[in-house]
Amino acid sequence: MEEDRKTTQAELRILYSDILKGYTMLNDDKVKEVHIKHLNTFDAAGMDMVRETYFNEAKSKKLPTEKEQLEYLSENEIWTTSDETELINLERYLVNLRVSRSKLFIRQEREQITNQIAQTEEDIKRKQMERMDHLGITSDSFASKKANEYYIFCSVFKDNEFKEKKFTEAEFDDLSSTDVAEIVESYNSKMRKFHSKNLKRIALSGFFLNFYHLCDDNPLTFFGKAATQLTFYQAELFGHGRYFKHILQNSKNRPPDDIMDDPDKIIEWYEASTSAQAAMDKASTSADKMGGSSIVGASRKDMEELGTASEDTEAINLAAEAAKKGGQLSMADLLKLHGA
Repeated sequence: MEEDRKTTQAELRILYSDILKGYTMLNDDKVKEVHIKHLNTFDAAGMDMVRETYFNEAKSKKLPTEKEQLEYLSENEIWTTSDETELINLERYLVNLRVSRSKLFIRQEREQITNQIAQTEEDIKRKQMERMDHLGITSDSFASKKANEYYIFCSVFKDNEFKEKKFTEAEFDDLSSTDVAEIVESYNSKMRKFHSKNLKRIALSGFFLNFYHLCDDNPLTFFGKAATQLTFYQAELFGHGRYFKHILQNSKNRPPDDIMDDPDKIIEWYEASTSAQAAMDKASTSADKMGGSSIVGASRKDMEELGTASEDTEAINLAAEAAKKGGQLSMADLLKLHGA
């Protein structure tokens, strides 16, 4: 996957420059030197109207809607209500796993949840592909396909001021399905680098942060236009910038250097260190009884990685304490470990 490949700093600078300009250059055998406009919320509204138009057209030609097709599949026991419920439950489970991980700070526990998240994502992807194969073409999918083609039609221009489109409506309508598919592939190949993780990487880069810190969290100061006029990429980048600025300014400790170019790991580190600090603050109320703060289940290495270890921090290893008690700890033992 494109998101899994590590993007170089040079590539991130080019993406950042394109985001600031509001367009990306495309020049290949199929599409000769066009400017791909980065769209905004007003452009998206046009897509919604096109999607509705094609949806109604498909329905009028008796193409089933997704809801109707799901009912048919269920009646014939191809894709049942149980299958649909299983997919919904998997998606809810994934949300709960991510929430649970955000509250954990012990490395081993977080890694266990991370593995569960990865497996659940695979299960969801497999189930979604199965669902899509059974659904086939519906009014909904037909309308989405036509809206995506319209999105590309609205995005490609001959000039960087977006005054002359690459194709007139008549020219675009006359293109064969093969030509349209090739243009879509060219477009996707060029634009797929603008995924969320790369935008987060840009938001953590010095070439972005050095200027962002000067704008006082004001998009008008940074981009020179109101928030409602921002492209989707500009708005997303600005949001990431504000969030990472908050992390770097409000964390009591600096993130480890080896994760500074990985936004997902920084977010995980921040969530973990925040949870650890909350646990430390709670434990500190009994510090006089214990002779120091304690975090149940956390090793000193865990505390040092999160920046919460101090000379009087005591890590309690539950397994070791249980071994002393013959393999089990009672509620009274746990309360005693916490100084209660």
